[in-house]
Amino acid sequence: MTATLERAEVVGRGQPADPAAVAALAAELPGARRDVPLAPFTTFRIGGRADLFVEVTSRAALVEAVRAARRHGVPYFVLAGGSNLLVDDAGIRGLVIHNRAAELRREGTRLTVGSGLPLADLLEAAARESLTGLEFAAGIPGSVGGAIYGNAGAYGKAIQDVLVRATLLTPDDRIVEVGPEALGFAYRTSALKRSGDLVLDATFELAPGDAERIRRAMAEIIHIREAKHPDPARFGSAGSYFKNLPPATPGGRRTPAGLLLEQVGAKGMAEGRAIVAAEHANFIVNPGGATAADVLALAARLKRLVHERFGVRLEEEVLFVTSRA
Repeated sequence: MTATLERAEVVGRGQPADPAAVAALAAELPGARRDVPLAPFTTFRIGGRADLFVEVTSRAALVEAVRAARRHGVPYFVLAGGSNLLVDDAGIRGLVIHNRAAELRREGTRLTVGSGLPLADLLEAAARESLTGLEFAAGIPGSVGGAIYGNAGAYGKAIQDVLVRATLLTPDDRIVEVGPEALGFAYRTSALKRSGDLVLDATFELAPGDAERIRRAMAEIIHIREAKHPDPARFGSAGSYFKNLPPATPGGRRTPAGLLLEQVGAKGMAEGRAIVAAEHANFIVNPGGATAADVLALAARLKRLVHERFGVRLEEEVLFVTSRA
C-alpha cells in the first residue's frame, strides 16, 4: 500500500539503528532524549517514537547534530514545522533532529533566515520591515526549510519566485551556497527531495512596501484559507493531501484534486479515525486517535475512486516519513 508513496528522507532508512551507536551519540549531543513520541511535533498529530531526539536552535548546532549522526553511523531525520508529513506509526529509528534554527537578518531588501524559522514568523518579519513579496504564503504552515524543500506556494506563486540563495549541508559534509537554479524547483517539489542536501539558511529578495497594506493582504488571504479549510484547533491535518493535476494544455490552470475528490463523494469518508474533512475534500484530518495506517488506507481508497471515475492517478503532496526500506 505504501510502495508508491513519496517519502521524506530518513537518511539511512532501512538500516538498523545500532543500540551502542545510539547510546554513544546520545552521550555526545547535549539535551538528547530517548524514546520520544513524535505526534506532538507534527500538524497531523500522528506518529510513533524516535529512538533519540534532540532540539537544535542554531545553524551550528544543526550542522553538528547531523555530523555527529554521520560519524556514529546512526540513521537520522530532520524535522522542523512538522507540516506536510505523515509519520509512521512505527516511529523513526535513530536520531530525529528538531530544527529550530531561526536566525534572521536584513540586508537592504533581502532577508536571510535559518531553515527552522516558522514560515509565519518570516512573513511577520517581512511585514515588520515593510518588505513585500511573501504575502501569497500567508497561512501556509511549516518552516522555511520545509517550504523550500516542497516549493510551497499558493495563488500562482511559490517560494522559488522570491528565493535568491540557500546554504546547504551536502551528503559529503560540505557547506555550500547555491542559487535557486540549482534547486530544481517544480510544482510542489525540488531537487532537495533527491539530492540529500539539507537547507541551513535561505535568503529572500523582497521589495519595499507599506506595512499596513502587507498586513491587510496577509489577513485577507488567511481569512480565505480559514473559510475553506478545517479548523487546525479541532483537527490534526497535514494540509492538502494530494497534488493538483497538471494542466490539460501548456500554460493552463491545474485541476484541483479537491474538485475530483468532491465528485466521487470523498467528504466525510473515513477509515478508522481518519476522515476526509467536510470543508475540503482534499484534506484528510485527524479528529483524535487516527493512526498513520488509517490515513494511508483512506488515501489509497480515495486514489482508487478517482482513478476508477476519471482515469487519472492522484499523487500525494504529503510525504510519508518512515524508517522502513
